[in-house]
Amino acid sequence: MHFIALDNVSDPAARIGEEQLAWLKADLAKQGADARIVVLTHRPLFPLYPQWDWATQDGEQAIELLMPHRNVTVFYGHIHQEHHFKTAHIEHHSAKSLIFPLPAPGSQPKRAPIAWDPAQPYRGLGFRGIEAEAKPPQIKLTEHPVVKA
Repeated sequence: MHFIALDNVSDPAARIGEEQLAWLKADLAKQGADARIVVLTHRPLFPLYPQWDWATQDGEQAIELLMPHRNVTVFYGHIHQEHHFKTAHIEHHSAKSLIFPLPAPGSQPKRAPIAWDPAQPYRGLGFRGIEAEAKPPQIKLTEHPVVKA
């Protein structure tokens, strides 16, 4: 597997930037079309909900560079919830957060953390486990809620 980390959080405008995109293009040129590629980002590369800053301004350029590769998985955060999306054959996955849950995109007028409920203190919190098998190529995602032991 080939791992790539893209910084789409340091730029206040939520961009990857030309320098990183050029690096990504050069890095991907060294990978075959069947290479298994895992991309790690903070924000989603696709426009999940730009009104809440749940997008990367030039993320579509990164996706375009990844398109020729048939086995690409993108893991992102920022939205603090489980979400799965597919851009053609590229899979995008996010997991719940351990810090605070956020609401579903567009479910309320303003993005704000879900209020803490003492009756359900772990509601909306969780983490992800990932298992990768080399032969045959397979990735298994498991969502784990936070529960009182």
